[in-house]
Amino acid sequence: MGSKNFIVGLFVATALAIFLGASIWLAGQQGGRATVTYSMFFEKDVSGLMLGGPVYYLGVEVGNVTRMEIILGDPMSVRVDIEVLENTPVDTGTSASLAFQGITGVAVINLVGDPGMNLPLKTPPGHEYPVIEVRDTGLAAVLSDAPAIVEKLNNLLDQANALIGEGNRSRVARTLQNIDSLSGSLAAREESFAELPDSLNRTLADIRDSLQSVQEAIGDMRPGLASTVANLEQLSTSLGSLAARLDRWTAENSADMQDFMSGGLGQVPELVGEAREALREIEKLLRELREDPSSLIYQPDEDPVVVDQ
Repeated sequence: MGSKNFIVGLFVATALAIFLGASIWLAGQQGGRATVTYSMFFEKDVSGLMLGGPVYYLGVEVGNVTRMEIILGDPMSVRVDIEVLENTPVDTGTSASLAFQGITGVAVINLVGDPGMNLPLKTPPGHEYPVIEVRDTGLAAVLSDAPAIVEKLNNLLDQANALIGEGNRSRVARTLQNIDSLSGSLAAREESFAELPDSLNRTLADIRDSLQSVQEAIGDMRPGLASTVANLEQLSTSLGSLAARLDRWTAENSADMQDFMSGGLGQVPELVGEAREALREIEKLLRELREDPSSLIYQPDEDPVVVDQ
């Protein structure tokens, strides 16, 4: 029994020695490699992140967390220092984010770099180490935006409640009732709607026949219109010729017309007076005929016959 316990104890002691030796060897290997320290500032809760927590660059572990503290005067800001291998490609295009591993809630630092020619990071004034920009990505970005998303959802629910309120529900019910009534009316007039295409086809046929008749009438009228236009053109030409002859005649007989105007027009007033007198006599005669048409046949005596009593 004692020999068995001795053997078990020896085995455990050997395993512990091997484990301690490996740990010391690994620590020596890690400590022998050059590292660089960077700072970053989180403006949110960093629950799950611990001192000594791993730091990854594109999924490869390159360092660990060496410092965590709250900034004095800014209770919403947390400073986190990390120590990474010197050959880690950290520059001005590198950003850090907080990521969670599995469902345990353990947080790690993820580093990612933007492609392109970026400059090396320098220590800003007032800082101890170069500062890596913090950007939320993946689940962390969703969690950081969760309050705003919840607020928008609340607003959406409030609007939905207002939309489906009692007044709007009654309006929707009336609208559905009107739609149902309209559907019933359309179903009752289904035969009328079925006859509508035939009526439209007949109407279109009548319109085509009317257009054809109009076209034929226009075709029959074209010869007459052509002759009328030709006559009008001939009349216009004749009037133009007459006007030209009158112009020439007036120019040739201007002297004779002046003599006529000076000599013969002296008798015009007397002629006009006689014409007016004749017109008055004719009007008087017409008036008498309208009053007593028989006077045209039976002319009354100038001296009336007197019968003795």
